[in-house]
Amino acid sequence: MGLARREDLLSLHTNYHEVCAENATELGHRMAFLFGDVVHRYLKLARKQKGWRQTIARAWPLWECTVQYFPRYAAELESYASTAEIPLPELWALNCEGDLASREKCTTFVTNNGGLIAHNEDWDDESEDAICVVKKRLPTITIFELYYYDAPLGGNAFGINSHGYVHAVNSLQHSDYRVGVPKNITARWLSETRDIVSDFAKMASFPRASGFNHVVVNRDGVVVNIETTATRQRLFHPRLPHVHTNHYLSPEFEPWEEAQSEESSFHRYARACRLLRPEITLDDAVEIVSSTTDGATNSIMNKNTIARVILDLPNDVLKIWLKRERTLGWVRYPLSDVMRQPNFQKDRRSL
Repeated sequence: MGLARREDLLSLHTNYHEVCAENATELGHRMAFLFGDVVHRYLKLARKQKGWRQTIARAWPLWECTVQYFPRYAAELESYASTAEIPLPELWALNCEGDLASREKCTTFVTNNGGLIAHNEDWDDESEDAICVVKKRLPTITIFELYYYDAPLGGNAFGINSHGYVHAVNSLQHSDYRVGVPKNITARWLSETRDIVSDFAKMASFPRASGFNHVVVNRDGVVVNIETTATRQRLFHPRLPHVHTNHYLSPEFEPWEEAQSEESSFHRYARACRLLRPEITLDDAVEIVSSTTDGATNSIMNKNTIARVILDLPNDVLKIWLKRERTLGWVRYPLSDVMRQPNFQKDRRSL
């Protein structure tokens, strides 16, 4: 598929946005211009919740860690907060929600020698309007991603960057939480990777508040899986087909895995493993991510699935389904202007 015109894409998913910025501060400003009003609505609801002040207080020590280790992301959030006229501690508390009260979400699989990646993004059955599709262009990188409004930095769902990496995130339950860099910050950083093995080694150099699972695939189909807690991390090259949901696959993590991991994770994992083969077609992939065999809660496609992505790297095919725009079905986006180094030219038609 050739490069689609921007207006063609916008005529497909209404909730598709492009942002162009020179640096982190400008990016924060432009993201706030786009989504600040939505975040205000989230904050209005959060302020009504019992314990919101305590949540802000618990989140703030994590900010100090982020300023120390990731000042660029701190600057982006400060710019966002200023432009949107949102108190920074409240914006930060929203960003850290997953570190303070974790929920399970998402199914990811890789097959076809690393050439086909699929991801179902789950949150809850009332959150379909919480997510959109965003392409961010900066001088050194382009990122195309599923984006949550209440996680202003992005990078914590599914994304593709112009260094040639695909990054999919799965929530995990573990017991060793601590004061450190929030997992949404770590996820944003890994979403920009240009050398995932090197970045994995760097993860040991800063304290983490909690951890995600990260499935990372490069343009050559090399697959890496990174499982983390707040204090432990493991990188492995999985045998394909590979599936990850919301429980640890590495036995050494069992002492730190929360006992209350939901049954849904194991059902989705088992079903995807049964359905996957070493080589499948795009139609096969659609069928797998659409599976409702195990009911409304435990199926791969369940009541909490708000977005789905299928990526066929060798054939330059990227297909996205959004629950909030379900009547459109699967929408196809071009990869040709994403998985390569950007020739950065400021285009004022983009925000």
